[in-house]
Order: sequence, then structure tokens, then C-alpha cells
Amino acid sequence: MSADLVQLRRGEYACTVDPRGATLRRLTHLGVDLVEPSPGVPDGAFRGALLAPWPNRIGTATYVFAGEQHRLPVSEPSRGHALHGLAYALAWTVLEESSERVRLGVRVPTQPGWPFRLGLVADYALDDEGLTVRLEATNTGDSRLPYGCGFHPYLTCPGGSFHDAELMLPAATRLETDEQMLLTGSVPVDEVGADFRVPGVMGERLLDHCFTDIGTDEHGDAAAVLRMPGRSGVRIGWGSWAGWVQVHTPARSASGEQRHGLAVEPMSCPPDAFRSGTGLVRLEPGERHDAWWHLTATLDAMSDRPASP
Repeated sequence: MSADLVQLRRGEYACTVDPRGATLRRLTHLGVDLVEPSPGVPDGAFRGALLAPWPNRIGTATYVFAGEQHRLPVSEPSRGHALHGLAYALAWTVLEESSERVRLGVRVPTQPGWPFRLGLVADYALDDEGLTVRLEATNTGDSRLPYGCGFHPYLTCPGGSFHDAELMLPAATRLETDEQMLLTGSVPVDEVGADFRVPGVMGERLLDHCFTDIGTDEHGDAAAVLRMPGRSGVRIGWGSWAGWVQVHTPARSASGEQRHGLAVEPMSCPPDAFRSGTGLVRLEPGERHDAWWHLTATLDAMSDRPASP
């Protein structure tokens, strides 16, 4: 096992992957950051983190599965919830490594609130079109387990101000939450000024919402784009495994400066899925779940190119 950062390069792209959490620490195109760089774990903003075996929150850090109640450690003390899974804090093993690709694996240890056996493999690969990340989850135990996953990059705006950036996200519905960030219902995006099916300027918007009913291409793939109007941008695409996307605009960056990154988090389930059951994957012994996402720089950022890598 290596604890050293893994540096990948291919053509105009370069990225840094941290075996701690299998975290995307940095991604650049022609030397310009496409995602907000991560300082490493622990990082309260979860920049570049893989989210598994659940994304987002489990309310009150408790859930019932197969008739048994489980209580997880609270990892969001301000609200009393369990946040963003367990994988981000684990030391992953480098399984394969080349100049353009790295494959890492980890077994999620059993612990209070998580008595299941789960193996994860993350594959980071650069090509001439950008970075593709694949996450494989396998139930290595002898009983069914609950599962969800996601990815937590903060997209940046090359060559411009976040205030002037445009977001395109083809989602028709926004989920509503209470003050504890737990779901209370849903609303059409055009009724709450959150319709990004037509590119919308970020300005002073403050978002921390989950979106769904996402438009896809003929392959069932979807994408979101953050760009400067008429200029360069960054595009994140994902497959049919992700029916929900959390979008978060922090008030300020970690250094205290004005915000310059937008979290766009494709997820296999909505917040609190371990309690609601919505979108929850139930993995049988030996069964595997696959997810992928793709990050690329683009000049024609609002194009309708397929999201598939």
C-alpha cells in the first residue's frame, strides 16, 4: 500500500488522486483547475470525495434495515446526522498504477451502525477527453446490505468570476428540506427560480438543494455544465445510475475568500435514503453496483454531446 499522492497525466489533462479516501485532489486542463483543489482529508467541504456507502445525510444517524435498527456515529454535529458515508476517511490500497490510470480498493470495515461487508474499487483514468472515474461496490458478506454512492467535486470557472458563471442542469424538480436539511417534499424548478434547464447566471444565488427528474440523452446519460458565458467551462457527465444531483454553493471558500467553486454531486439516491428507502440499492451477497462520472473542459460547454465517456 502507498500513501503517496498519485499523479496522472494524459495530453492536456493532469490530475492528482489521494489514496486517503480515493479522493480527487486536483484536475487541470492546460494547467488550469477544473475543480477546486482539495487540501486532503480531513476536509470539511468534502472536496473531490467519493461518497459511499451513502451520499448526503442519514437523518439522526439512525436507520432500520431488514428489521434491525442501526445507529451510526454522528458526523454532522450541528444537525446530528451521519454525513457522506464512510469511504472518504479510509486508507485505500493502490491496486494498479500507470501514468494515465490508477485503480484503488478498500474494504469498508464493520463498525457501529454498519455491520455489513462491502468492498469498493475506484478507477481513475485520463484520456484525451478528460477524466473518467468508475466506482464498483461489491457485497462481500453473506447478507443483503443497503447502499448508495455519489461524487463531490467543486466545479470551477476557468478564466472568470464565479458571480458571472452560468450553470446548466437539465432537472425539472427540486427537493425541499427543513432547517435540518431533511426532505419535506418537492417542487417544479420553474416555481422556485431554480430552473437551470436554460443556463442561469449564478450571481448571488445560495443553493444547497437536491434536484431530480433529470433530462438524459438517448443512452440514459446526463450532464451539468458550469461555464463563463461564451467562453470555457467544465462539464460533468454521469450515467443512469444517478437519478439525483445535489448542488451546493458555499458562501465562502475554505480560505475565507469569496466563493469560486460549485459542488455538483451526482448521487444514486436522494438525501436520507437509508430511512426513506427512495433510490436505495439493496445489494445481495456477491452482487455488484457500478457507477461512473466524467469531467472534461469544453469551449462549447452547452453542447448536447452525449455524456458517456
